Amino acid sequence: MSEKLTTHAKSPRVRLDAARKPVPCNLCGGSQTEPYCPGNGLGLVRCQNCGLVYVSPRPDPNELYALYGETYFHNDESGVVGYSNYIADEGNIRQTANRRLNLLERYVQPGRMLDVGCAVGFFLDVARQHGWQVEGLDVSNFAVEYARERFGLSTRTGSFTGLEFAPDSFDLVTMWDVIEHVPDPKAYIHKAAAVLRSGGVLALATPDIDSLPAKLTGKRWVGYKLSEEHVYYFSRRTLAQMLNEAGFEVLDARHVGKYVTLRLFIDRLGMYAPLLSKVLALAERAFKLSERSAYINPYDIVAITARKK
Repeated sequence: MSEKLTTHAKSPRVRLDAARKPVPCNLCGGSQTEPYCPGNGLGLVRCQNCGLVYVSPRPDPNELYALYGETYFHNDESGVVGYSNYIADEGNIRQTANRRLNLLERYVQPGRMLDVGCAVGFFLDVARQHGWQVEGLDVSNFAVEYARERFGLSTRTGSFTGLEFAPDSFDLVTMWDVIEHVPDPKAYIHKAAAVLRSGGVLALATPDIDSLPAKLTGKRWVGYKLSEEHVYYFSRRTLAQMLNEAGFEVLDARHVGKYVTLRLFIDRLGMYAPLLSKVLALAERAFKLSERSAYINPYDIVAITARKK
């Protein structure tokens, strides 16, 4: 399998004629909602009981999972869905993985790890180098096959709730940028509790809808850009409540960033400050800095580390 893919591909999209149905709140089960930030046109609602924000009505899970084929990882419309070239960004993803593992290993020593939403396996491969025994899963058959063929990783295709794992068998479960995508995040967190040993750790990251950038930028917030794949929007409070109810104790909660190219940073900046973005783009081209990378923390992604009680 080739390690780099061309980016001249149409982005995956949910079918316009896909049936959409109202869904109850995934946190408290309530059905009383109010429109949330209607100006972004995404169909977001907020539960009037617990405050969880989510998309309703929405397509069924099969329609949502259909997004994650090969073109999800390389397409020319990454401002709408997916990535321009995920595999070409391997170096930055590996640097981010190392940074996250160094933090996690303050709370749990290398043992058995399950990465839920493992994509093409970069995080798993870095974790293996740290001494972890690793397994992964993803709903993308393309990604799972790539991870197997290139790295020889133990990966499986399917949703977390649809696959069987032995109870109490993992020391660490990770879900990086996952729970905002899935139709039932509460079930994913309860499944993590079931497969973790007593004292095991769950680590996840997701956009923070109560972050200062989200509040200041409103409907222009970059967290809303992936309108078809993000169906839940958590705050620290709603996420902590879901974790506590599943039997987890939150150990650490912080805003985190990623290693990204200067080109991607300038592109995302254009959503908030178009003029500044254009000026920086000219400088980037003049000094040939497009592929230079840096750790950027926008303070709107929350990472939580929690221990199974």
